Amino acid sequence: MGRSSSCTQMVHLAGFDVQLTRKRIKNVNLRVRPNGQVAVSAPAHVSLGEIERFLESKRSWIKRAQQKHPANAPDPFAKATVEEKQQWKSLVEAFVPPLIQKWEAVLGVRAGKLAYRNMKSRWGSCQPSTGRICINTRLALYPPECLEYVVVHELCHLLVHGHGQAFYDLLDRALPDWRQARQRLSLPPG
Repeated sequence: MGRSSSCTQMVHLAGFDVQLTRKRIKNVNLRVRPNGQVAVSAPAHVSLGEIERFLESKRSWIKRAQQKHPANAPDPFAKATVEEKQQWKSLVEAFVPPLIQKWEAVLGVRAGKLAYRNMKSRWGSCQPSTGRICINTRLALYPPECLEYVVVHELCHLLVHGHGQAFYDLLDRALPDWRQARQRLSLPPG
């Protein structure tokens, strides 16, 4: 690991889904984000077992902190300016068409009209009957793999309409690491 490098991964420890970041630091640090996500930063030499024991010792604190952040907490994007929202839209509009083109070829589908909206409750949507796909412009604030996951997810709906086993089997074949991207977006299953 370089002087300023860090490595982040999602792990399941002590009954929690944890965003674990390895950094050049001395101590293990614990945070509960406004969306309830448990985040831990730890030195590279600290084992997963030690981190799990640490989380076990902080279980009641974590649960209390998660309860302070209800699912309907104020929208963290609400304070964005009109200019910032336009920048998000411009970024997403620039990156989505090449992703659509790439994944249409992989999946053997054809998307219809593309739309871009600043949405509060979903990352994307698909109308299988018309092929229309709408992508949330807030994805500009997330890593590129999250945008790609949403694009692939919506394109898969052109082949399988619901969220049943056939849909997830298709998503697994097309994009095996999709669950990590979904975790970064803090989406519930389904």
